[in-house]
Amino acid sequence: MGSLMQNIKVIAISPGIAIGRVLRIQRLNRLAEPNASTIPEEKVESEISRLHAALETTRKQLQELRSTLGAKLSAEESGIFDAHLLLLDDRMLLTDIEKHIREEKNSAEFAISRSTEHFIGVFSAIPDPYLQERAADLRDVTGRVMANLTEEEVARPSLDDRRIIVADALTPSETVQLDCTKVLGFAVETGSATSHAAILARSMRLPAVSGLPHEVFDKLRSNDIVIIDGVAGRLIVNPDARTEEAYRLKAAAAGKLIDELGRETELTPETTDGFKVELAANIDAAGQYAEASKMGAYGIGLFRTEFMFMEQNGLPDEEAQYKCYRELLISAGERPVTIRTLDIGADKVSGNVYRFTEVNPALGLRGIRLCLYERRDLFTTQLRALFRAGVSGDLRVMVPMVSSVQELIECRELIRQVQNQLAQENLEFSSRVLFGAMIETPAAALSAGDLAEYVDFFSIGTNDLVQYTMAIDRLNERVSYLNRAASPAVLRLIRHCVECAERKGIPVAVCGQMAADPAAALLLVGMGIQELSMASPAIPLVRRAIRSVSMFDAEQLVERALRATDDDEPMKLAEELLQKHAPELIDL
Repeated sequence: MGSLMQNIKVIAISPGIAIGRVLRIQRLNRLAEPNASTIPEEKVESEISRLHAALETTRKQLQELRSTLGAKLSAEESGIFDAHLLLLDDRMLLTDIEKHIREEKNSAEFAISRSTEHFIGVFSAIPDPYLQERAADLRDVTGRVMANLTEEEVARPSLDDRRIIVADALTPSETVQLDCTKVLGFAVETGSATSHAAILARSMRLPAVSGLPHEVFDKLRSNDIVIIDGVAGRLIVNPDARTEEAYRLKAAAAGKLIDELGRETELTPETTDGFKVELAANIDAAGQYAEASKMGAYGIGLFRTEFMFMEQNGLPDEEAQYKCYRELLISAGERPVTIRTLDIGADKVSGNVYRFTEVNPALGLRGIRLCLYERRDLFTTQLRALFRAGVSGDLRVMVPMVSSVQELIECRELIRQVQNQLAQENLEFSSRVLFGAMIETPAAALSAGDLAEYVDFFSIGTNDLVQYTMAIDRLNERVSYLNRAASPAVLRLIRHCVECAERKGIPVAVCGQMAADPAAALLLVGMGIQELSMASPAIPLVRRAIRSVSMFDAEQLVERALRATDDDEPMKLAEELLQKHAPELIDL
C-alpha cells in the first residue's frame, strides 16, 4: 500500500491497542467450490450415507474443539460451537441437501455447495449484521463438512513472527486455530461486536476492529504497518513516526496499569468508607480456579456444570461428577464454592440431555424446568454427587431459571429425598450445604419476597435478567439498543431483590456480565450487594473501582440512576463517577 498515512474509522469489537506488521488473509479456511457433477441412480443411497458420515465426523470435531476450549474460555465463548452443532442438525438445511442428491443426482459436495450458497444468499441479501453473521457460521460449518467429504486438509496461515491479522472475515474455527502467541490483533471487513469471532477475540485479550473498507483491505500487503485502536475504533495504516510513538506510549501506559493492578491482589475490595465486597470468579472447569486465585478471587461465585453434560462421550455419572466437585472444593480450601446445577437450554444445547427439539428454547424447558419436569433422573444424580462432595469444603448449590415458589418447594423436597437415600446407603454427605435461587426472570425478581422464604441466598444472573426483562435476543443487533444491563427497569428489579433479601436476612450476589464492568459494579455496590462474581481477568479492575469510591457516593449514584428515564443515563452517571475517582479504568 502507499506510504501515506491513513486514519480510518472502523468498529471497535475488542478493546486494546496493537501495532505491527500485517498478515493479509483472504478467504481463510475456505475450500474451492466443487465442480457440478451428477451420480447414477444406484449410487444415490451410498452418497446419502457418505454425506451423513461426513456430518458425523464434523460433529465429533466440533465437540472435541468445544471440549478443548472449555478449560480456556467462558461458557459464552465455548458455547459458540454449540450453535455450530445445531446447524449440523438443521432439518431445513439437511432436507435441501438431500433433495439435491436424490432428485437432481448431485454429488454430496455439489449439493452442499448449492444449499449453502442458497441460504447464505438469503441471509446476506438482508441488510442485517446479525443474519449476515449467522451466514458466516453456516459457511464455517459446511466448509468443515466439505473438508471431511473430500478428505482435504484445510490450509492454515503461517505466522513467522507476531502479526496483525487482516482478513475479509474470520469464522470461530479460523480464529481459535491461529497461533495466539504470534497474533497481535485482528482487523476484518465483516463482523460486529456480537459476532462469534469478536467474542473469541475478547476472550483471547486481543484488540480487534471490523468494518474495514474493502478497498483498504484489497490494497494492504504483508509488511505494511498498521495500528489497531480497539477502544476508539480506528485503524491507522502506515502511521507516521509521531502517531506511532503516541500509540506506543498509550499501549505502554495500559500495560503498566494492568501490571500495577496485578500487584493489588492482596488488597481488600472495600470502599473508602469501609463497605466490603467479596469478588469471586465465574469458571467452567476445576482447573481454572488456580488462575482465578492469582487474580485475587475470593472463592467461586459461579461454577457452570453443564459442560460436563455436553461431551461426546456421554453423560457423566455420579462418580465422575463427585470427583470434579470434590477437586474444585479442595482447590478452593476454606473459600466458598457456589455450583449452579445443570443449566442446559436456550443457547446451550446437548443431544445427550434433550429428548426433543423445542421451537423456542429460550422460553422453553431450560434450567430448573428441565431438571424437575423432564430429566429429574439427571438432577437427582447431580444432587447426590454435590452433597457427597460437600464434605470437602464450603459448598453452596443454586438452581437456575427459577420462576415460581413451587419450583423451590419441589427442589427442597428432592434434596430431602436425596439426603435420606445417601444416609440409608451409609455414604458420607454434607447436610450444611446452602441452597440458593438464581434471579434471572422478571417473575423471580418480582416474587423475591416469597422466594426468600425457601432459600439461603440469591444470585442475580444479569445476562438473562436483561434479556427477559427487555424481551430481546442478546445477540440480535436489531434490538441491541435495548440491551442495557443498567437500564432503570433492570436496576429497579435488582433493587427490589436486594430489599427483599435484606428483610429476610439472606445475602445477594451478582454473577452476570454486569458485575465485570467497573462502572456498572459501582451501581451494584451502591445497592448494597456484597458479592460480585466475574471472569477472573476483570477482578483487578473491579477491585480498583470499588476501592476508589465511597459507599456514600455509590448510594447517591444509585438514587440518581433509579430516577432516570433514559436507558443510557445510569451508565453515563456511573462512568462519570469512575472518571472522577479512577479515570485510568475508563479507557481499558
